[in-house]
Amino acid sequence: MFHALSRFTLSCSAVLLSAFATHAGNWPFERGYETYAEEHAFAAGVLTDLNRHSIFVDLEFCGFIYREDGVLHATRSAKGDAASCRPIAPDGDAEIFASYHTHAAFDPASFNEYPSIQDMEGDFGRFENGYISTPGGRLWFVNNQKRRARQLCGYRCLPFDPHYSEASKDAAPYLVTIEDLTGIFARGTE
Repeated sequence: MFHALSRFTLSCSAVLLSAFATHAGNWPFERGYETYAEEHAFAAGVLTDLNRHSIFVDLEFCGFIYREDGVLHATRSAKGDAASCRPIAPDGDAEIFASYHTHAAFDPASFNEYPSIQDMEGDFGRFENGYISTPGGRLWFVNNQKRRARQLCGYRCLPFDPHYSEASKDAAPYLVTIEDLTGIFARGTE
Protein backbone atom coordinates (compact mmCIF):
# COMPACT_ATOMS: atom_id res chain seq x y z
CA MET A 1 0.00 0.00 0.00
CA PHE A 2 2.73 2.46 0.96
CA HIS A 3 4.67 1.73 -2.24
CA ALA A 4 1.58 2.33 -4.40
CA LEU A 5 0.76 5.51 -2.48
CA SER A 6 4.32 6.78 -2.92
CA ARG A 7 4.20 6.15 -6.67
CA PHE A 8 0.80 7.89 -6.84
CA THR A 9 2.15 10.88 -4.91
CA LEU A 10 5.28 11.11 -7.03
CA SER A 11 3.26 11.00 -10.24
CA CYS A 12 0.78 13.61 -8.92
CA SER A 13 3.65 15.84 -7.82
CA ALA A 14 5.30 15.53 -11.22
CA VAL A 15 2.05 16.42 -12.99
CA LEU A 16 1.42 19.37 -10.67
CA LEU A 17 4.95 20.72 -11.02
CA SER A 18 4.83 20.21 -14.77
CA ALA A 19 1.54 22.11 -14.94
CA PHE A 20 3.01 24.98 -12.95
CA ALA A 21 6.14 25.08 -15.07
CA THR A 22 4.68 24.61 -18.55
CA HIS A 23 1.18 26.07 -18.39
CA ALA A 24 1.72 29.09 -16.19
CA GLY A 25 0.44 31.51 -18.80
CA ASN A 26 -2.75 29.46 -19.23
CA TRP A 27 -3.54 28.88 -15.57
CA PRO A 28 -7.32 29.25 -15.25
CA PHE A 29 -7.72 31.28 -12.10
CA GLU A 30 -6.13 34.66 -12.74
CA ARG A 31 -4.25 36.67 -15.34
CA GLY A 32 -0.65 37.41 -14.49
CA TYR A 33 -0.03 33.97 -13.03
CA GLU A 34 3.23 33.70 -14.92
CA THR A 35 4.69 36.49 -12.77
CA TYR A 36 5.39 33.99 -9.99
CA ALA A 37 5.42 30.70 -11.94
CA GLU A 38 8.85 29.64 -10.67
CA GLU A 39 7.97 30.47 -7.06
CA HIS A 40 4.60 28.70 -7.29
CA ALA A 41 6.20 25.53 -8.66
CA PHE A 42 8.86 25.64 -5.95
CA ALA A 43 6.24 26.11 -3.20
CA ALA A 44 4.14 23.25 -4.60
CA GLY A 45 7.21 21.02 -4.39
CA VAL A 46 7.90 22.03 -0.78
CA LEU A 47 4.29 21.58 0.34
CA THR A 48 3.49 18.31 -1.45
CA ASP A 49 5.34 15.98 0.94
CA LEU A 50 4.96 18.32 3.90
CA ASN A 51 1.15 18.35 3.58
CA ARG A 52 1.03 14.56 3.70
CA HIS A 53 3.15 14.47 6.85
CA SER A 54 1.21 17.35 8.44
CA ILE A 55 -2.07 15.51 7.98
CA PHE A 56 -0.62 12.24 9.30
CA VAL A 57 0.69 13.79 12.55
CA ASP A 58 -2.09 16.43 12.77
CA LEU A 59 0.32 19.33 13.25
CA GLU A 60 1.08 22.46 11.26
CA PHE A 61 4.52 22.94 9.74
CA CYS A 62 5.87 26.25 8.46
CA GLY A 63 8.86 28.09 7.08
CA PHE A 64 10.00 30.64 4.54
CA ILE A 65 10.83 30.58 0.85
CA TYR A 66 13.70 32.88 0.01
CA ARG A 67 16.26 33.77 -2.63
CA GLU A 68 19.96 33.60 -2.06
CA ASP A 69 22.26 34.49 -4.94
CA GLY A 70 19.21 34.37 -7.20
CA VAL A 71 18.31 30.78 -6.28
CA LEU A 72 15.11 29.77 -4.48
CA HIS A 73 15.45 27.94 -1.16
CA ALA A 74 13.13 26.93 1.66
CA THR A 75 14.00 27.04 5.32
CA ARG A 76 13.73 23.83 7.26
CA SER A 77 10.11 23.50 8.37
CA ALA A 78 9.30 24.33 11.97
CA LYS A 79 6.80 22.12 13.80
CA GLY A 80 3.79 23.88 15.27
CA ASP A 81 0.67 22.58 16.95
CA ALA A 82 -2.70 21.63 15.46
CA ALA A 83 -3.66 25.25 14.71
CA SER A 84 -0.55 27.44 14.60
CA CYS A 85 3.14 27.54 13.75
CA ARG A 86 6.01 30.03 14.06
CA PRO A 87 8.52 29.89 11.18
CA ILE A 88 12.23 30.42 11.71
CA ALA A 89 13.76 33.08 9.46
CA PRO A 90 16.71 32.16 7.23
CA ASP A 91 20.20 33.20 8.27
CA GLY A 92 22.06 36.05 6.63
CA ASP A 93 20.82 38.55 4.09
CA ALA A 94 18.38 36.25 2.33
CA GLU A 95 15.54 37.89 0.43
CA ILE A 96 12.36 36.33 1.82
CA PHE A 97 9.74 35.89 -0.88
CA ALA A 98 7.01 34.11 1.09
CA SER A 99 6.05 32.15 4.14
CA TYR A 100 4.71 28.62 3.76
CA HIS A 101 2.65 26.45 6.07
CA THR A 102 0.29 23.52 6.28
CA HIS A 103 -3.09 23.36 8.01
CA ALA A 104 -2.73 19.92 9.68
CA ALA A 105 -5.48 17.27 9.51
CA PHE A 106 -9.17 17.86 8.91
CA ASP A 107 -10.97 19.40 11.88
CA PRO A 108 -14.76 19.76 11.54
CA ALA A 109 -14.69 22.68 14.00
CA SER A 110 -12.20 24.65 11.88
CA PHE A 111 -12.23 26.50 8.57
CA ASN A 112 -8.90 24.94 7.57
CA GLU A 113 -9.74 24.80 3.86
CA TYR A 114 -9.18 28.57 3.77
CA PRO A 115 -6.28 30.80 4.77
CA SER A 116 -7.10 32.22 8.18
CA ILE A 117 -7.41 35.95 8.72
CA GLN A 118 -4.31 35.68 10.94
CA ASP A 119 -2.44 33.90 8.11
CA MET A 120 -3.12 36.75 5.73
CA GLU A 121 -2.55 39.53 8.27
CA GLY A 122 0.79 37.94 9.23
CA ASP A 123 1.99 37.90 5.62
CA PHE A 124 0.73 41.44 4.99
CA GLY A 125 2.35 42.67 8.19
CA ARG A 126 5.73 41.30 7.07
CA PHE A 127 5.18 42.59 3.49
CA GLU A 128 5.59 39.09 2.04
CA ASN A 129 3.53 36.56 0.19
CA GLY A 130 2.41 33.22 1.59
CA TYR A 131 1.61 29.65 0.58
CA ILE A 132 -0.86 27.48 2.49
CA SER A 133 -1.77 23.83 1.97
CA THR A 134 -4.99 22.42 3.39
CA PRO A 135 -6.28 19.02 4.56
CA GLY A 136 -8.47 18.94 1.43
CA GLY A 137 -5.32 19.20 -0.70
CA ARG A 138 -5.68 22.83 -1.81
CA LEU A 139 -2.74 25.14 -2.39
CA TRP A 140 -3.38 28.83 -1.65
CA PHE A 141 -1.20 31.81 -2.58
CA VAL A 142 -1.47 34.91 -0.40
CA ASN A 143 -0.51 37.88 -2.56
CA ASN A 144 0.75 40.74 -0.41
CA GLN A 145 0.61 43.29 -3.22
CA LYS A 146 -2.98 42.45 -4.23
CA ARG A 147 -4.08 41.90 -0.61
CA ARG A 148 -5.90 38.66 -1.34
CA ALA A 149 -5.45 34.89 -1.52
CA ARG A 150 -6.20 32.64 -4.45
CA GLN A 151 -6.16 28.93 -5.01
CA LEU A 152 -3.29 27.82 -7.20
CA CYS A 153 -4.88 24.41 -7.30
CA GLY A 154 -8.10 23.17 -5.79
CA TYR A 155 -9.57 20.33 -3.82
CA ARG A 156 -7.33 17.23 -3.74
CA CYS A 157 -4.57 18.58 -5.98
CA LEU A 158 -2.02 17.97 -3.19
CA PRO A 159 -1.95 15.01 -0.78
CA PHE A 160 -5.17 15.19 1.25
CA ASP A 161 -6.81 13.90 4.40
CA PRO A 162 -9.01 10.92 3.46
CA HIS A 163 -11.31 11.82 6.38
CA TYR A 164 -12.32 15.01 4.58
CA SER A 165 -14.72 15.00 1.66
CA GLU A 166 -16.39 18.01 0.18
CA ALA A 167 -19.63 18.54 -1.68
CA SER A 168 -19.29 20.88 -4.65
CA LYS A 169 -21.72 23.33 -2.97
CA ASP A 170 -19.21 23.68 -0.10
CA ALA A 171 -16.18 24.40 -2.29
CA ALA A 172 -14.04 27.36 -1.31
CA PRO A 173 -14.08 30.29 -3.77
CA TYR A 174 -10.93 30.72 -5.87
CA LEU A 175 -10.21 34.23 -4.56
CA VAL A 176 -10.68 35.61 -1.05
CA THR A 177 -9.84 38.81 0.78
CA ILE A 178 -9.76 39.34 4.54
CA GLU A 179 -13.21 40.92 4.23
CA ASP A 180 -14.49 37.83 2.38
CA LEU A 181 -13.09 35.54 5.09
CA THR A 182 -14.70 37.61 7.84
CA GLY A 183 -18.10 37.04 6.19
CA ILE A 184 -17.45 33.34 5.46
CA PHE A 185 -16.34 32.63 9.03
CA ALA A 186 -19.25 34.62 10.50
CA ARG A 187 -21.81 32.68 8.42
CA GLY A 188 -20.17 29.39 9.37
CA THR A 189 -20.52 30.01 13.09
CA GLU A 190 -24.19 31.00 13.02
